[in-house]
Amino acid sequence: MKRIKISRIAGYAPPTQVSSLEVEERVNRHRAVLPTGCLERLFGVQSRRYAEPGVQCSDLAAEAARKILKDQEPGSIDCLIFAAASSDLIEPATANIVQSKLGLNCAVFDVKNACNSFVTALQLGSSLILSGQFRRVLVTTGEILHHAIQFNVDGPDELPNRLAGFSLGDAGAAALLEVSADETGFVYQTMTSLGQYWNLCTIPGGGSMFPHSPEKMFFEGHTAELRDVFIREKGAIFDECFAASGWRAEDIDHVFTHQVSKNSFDLVAHHIGIPVNRFYRIVSQYGNTASASIPLSMYLAQEEGVLKHGQKIMIIGLASGISISLQLAIW
Repeated sequence: MKRIKISRIAGYAPPTQVSSLEVEERVNRHRAVLPTGCLERLFGVQSRRYAEPGVQCSDLAAEAARKILKDQEPGSIDCLIFAAASSDLIEPATANIVQSKLGLNCAVFDVKNACNSFVTALQLGSSLILSGQFRRVLVTTGEILHHAIQFNVDGPDELPNRLAGFSLGDAGAAALLEVSADETGFVYQTMTSLGQYWNLCTIPGGGSMFPHSPEKMFFEGHTAELRDVFIREKGAIFDECFAASGWRAEDIDHVFTHQVSKNSFDLVAHHIGIPVNRFYRIVSQYGNTASASIPLSMYLAQEEGVLKHGQKIMIIGLASGISISLQLAIW
């Protein structure tokens, strides 16, 4: 069977850097709830990027996509997917706006699956190419997450649900999918969901549950409970992956996983048996950029010469919902 590959990948981070100390200072202006240096100690995040006022999610996606399209014929793109936890607005699809900014003429749609949106779109785009409907699919994402941070914490009782939000940052990314002419490309792709835990990480407002509640427009997360569910449930999906692909943990050159905190790498590495030094990490410089974290880290690894042609990679998507994605590819 023919394989689908990521032929090009790109990332974009807005220029404004915000340190963890600056975030702590902003939170403590309302009420002193964060000890100095606690965010870096808890999450390993030194800084993150915030988009400037007036910049949209579609702008971040388009900036990344332009790096791919600069040497491509616009008419060669058959389908554009915008895949993110964030969006410009509820209707229409943000993909339409990205398409307009890029000047493309193709089918477009949005994919929304929390922090797994981009990796879900990789699997969906691959399937659409294998089905014969499209030849080249451009997957884009643009995450502006700092709007969902509640910086005004009313006291220590509210802090646990708000804390993970202080690690969020903004970024964009894009990847071009097409048929591989050699052995490179995706070898294995799967995803699953544990929907009974959907309420562990949410931005409740803006949908039918809380359509007009401004106080519900902020991120709320029970990250310790998410971690416990992953530890308990992770076994089967990794066992099935290795059994179906014939790969072993020691075969994998690099792991790209959703970047939540520095400690999350140690946790995932321990439970799948892959040394933590094979995990490419950018969380200290960019924070948690939701669905952009995996493609941005892949782009930066390639730019630095760490990710090379022919290497075997594992892509692990972990998201609220709870959603788990696992993909193997030869780069």
